[in-house]
Amino acid sequence: VFNEVSSQYHKIKQPSIDFSKILLNSQMFSGVDPDISVNIFQSSCIKLKREMMENDVLKNLFKGIHVPFICPKSSSEEDIGKELEDISLPAVAASFGASYPDLHFKSALQGEGTLANKVNTRPGARYEDFIKLRKDRTIVGWYFPQALQEYDIDSQSAQMETIPCYSGLVLSGGFDTAAVFVGSPGLLINKDDYPPVLCISGLMHNDSNLMLCFKAYGHHLEFWGMSQMLTPGLTQVSEQWSGGLTLFGAID
Repeated sequence: VFNEVSSQYHKIKQPSIDFSKILLNSQMFSGVDPDISVNIFQSSCIKLKREMMENDVLKNLFKGIHVPFICPKSSSEEDIGKELEDISLPAVAASFGASYPDLHFKSALQGEGTLANKVNTRPGARYEDFIKLRKDRTIVGWYFPQALQEYDIDSQSAQMETIPCYSGLVLSGGFDTAAVFVGSPGLLINKDDYPPVLCISGLMHNDSNLMLCFKAYGHHLEFWGMSQMLTPGLTQVSEQWSGGLTLFGAID
């Protein structure tokens, strides 16, 4: 970690939880089934929360920033990177642009410059469980963006070995985090503090130099594949980086 005791310098404000608005954004911009009602979405999220609150080790996640989301079933047989490029990131751009027409969303990748055929799940992240379930099910859940703040990428993954193997709890990846920003596009807009860089550590690029993330640029929102090696072969740690955890389940 960057600090033994977190500096708490980079902050996210807890957004108001408006299940109706989140669902509407998700149906408008990411193709969530229009037949899913607010009641179904909300009750499914509350059920996941109620069950986790019975776990003494994990329940305090809800004392930190927590954001509900809904993620459509996979609409493509393409690989992870291509689906992110062609479907998930454009959905984020559309939702962010509709809510903040004077700001911008952009995607920038250093090095090889593309995601298609170059992204896989990270060993130990458990994210393949999320990928498998969303192949034919709509996913709902909770995103905890600051659960692993100030950990470097490898250490975020290593922490999964110390977290109880709780069903539906994974290191946050691309599709869930994108769904969060579709539903809550203002998550990183903070006029009072600098928000952290939200690492997408459940996934990894074939170029080991790159880490995938969402970040604020001023009040703009950006997706980056950015270098994690200031010195070749040596990964860095930053107080601004934050690894998220995602709790998820399928709509019944």
